[in-house]
Amino acid sequence: MVRETELYEVLNVSVDADEHEIKRSYRRLALKYHPDKNTGDEAAADMFKKVSNAYEVLSDAEKRQVYDKYGKEGLEKGMGEGGGFHDATDIFSMFFGGGARERGEPKPKDIVHELDVTLDDLYNGATKKVMISRNRFCGTCKGSGLKPGGKRTTCFQCRGRGVLLRTQQVFPGFHHQVQMHCTACGGEGEIVAATDICTGCRGKRAAREKSVLEVHIDRGTSKSDHFTFTGEGNQEPGIRLSGDVLIFLSVRSHPVFHRINDHLMIRCPITLQEALCGFDVPIEHLDGRELIIKASPGQVVHGDSAWSVYNEGMPVKGTGGLQKGKLFVYFDVQWPETLPRVQIDKIVTALNVPEKPNKLGGQVVELSEYKAAGKFKGGKKGMRAGVAGAGSRSAGAGRGREAARGRQAYAEEDEFEDVTDDDDDDDREHQQHSGQQYFRAGPRGFSSNTQTVECAQQ
Repeated sequence: MVRETELYEVLNVSVDADEHEIKRSYRRLALKYHPDKNTGDEAAADMFKKVSNAYEVLSDAEKRQVYDKYGKEGLEKGMGEGGGFHDATDIFSMFFGGGARERGEPKPKDIVHELDVTLDDLYNGATKKVMISRNRFCGTCKGSGLKPGGKRTTCFQCRGRGVLLRTQQVFPGFHHQVQMHCTACGGEGEIVAATDICTGCRGKRAAREKSVLEVHIDRGTSKSDHFTFTGEGNQEPGIRLSGDVLIFLSVRSHPVFHRINDHLMIRCPITLQEALCGFDVPIEHLDGRELIIKASPGQVVHGDSAWSVYNEGMPVKGTGGLQKGKLFVYFDVQWPETLPRVQIDKIVTALNVPEKPNKLGGQVVELSEYKAAGKFKGGKKGMRAGVAGAGSRSAGAGRGREAARGRQAYAEEDEFEDVTDDDDDDDREHQQHSGQQYFRAGPRGFSSNTQTVECAQQ
């Protein structure tokens, strides 16, 4: 039994969340509350620390076990005098790459940037240029703030300390000291004559500049991947190290293809005739090739069934596109609303449907379409059960059985939708298409760049 749940609540995960869920939640929250994205927001900075501390505990199996059993009190006792939490920015750096900086070695804050990309970019690979704004040492004075031959002198007022101590009387007989910045040197501890100040940066040592970085996206790159440009971030006077630039990917939804790991999924409507008699459906792939999804005559395709095409999914990263996942095709059979008697007779004859006599002499009732009040999650087409005059319990039982079949038929599609439906609220700004978009096949004319592929039913 878990004694405390506060750290789980900070990361918005359940107490039985696995390592993957904890990592995914930390990544989303750390990016949301990172100080670089919330300049001057103390509440966001405080939340960033809480999220980082919670992740440090829950991502460590031993610390998590202690916390679950004894709570924060057990962690504090177990850490001893030299224990405690790491710096939040160090945890962020360790999680996203670059490692934690050495203790006592200061470093400017990292610059965090989100790069908008498409699924086509991740499939084919791409090179993107990103413009960032950063503080860099002045090119004229190389960060000294002085003209050639200029010099700094120790402040006469604070004697190089940069601060002054002032004694104030609280009430008669009681005094206390207050520390404040030296007004003569501005807290620098040194004074530069006006004639010695660099004209390029006006003595500030650093200046704001824009820089363009090239991001090389390999084929099969995941949306969870990020890119670290070491030393390409901010520079600050008095700090030896330069900051880093972290670039994360924000992937826009594709109107046709949906991705899960190394696989792709599409939904394709076909006619009832095609479902029964075979079809050739042209599909334009993400690399511009035209695939012909082929079902042979007699190979019956059931509505809402899942089929797959081997080696036509996403490229596996690191293989140069030689190895790919699967392409899953979900067929939606378009049933006609009505049929003329002539066609009915032909179908009965073709399928050799035997006539079923009413042996029991029961009452003949008519069926009418049942339209549920709300969305029916189990099936995409809603319910087509419900006999006129039947009781609510009977209709409910029918809906339950239909729901079970619907959930089974869509188990794999739900997996696709769960992944493409990003938890990060910020990412939802880029969701321009819903997960139920259909692939609309164009005219059945085939170009020279056409490849015919066979489907295998899942």
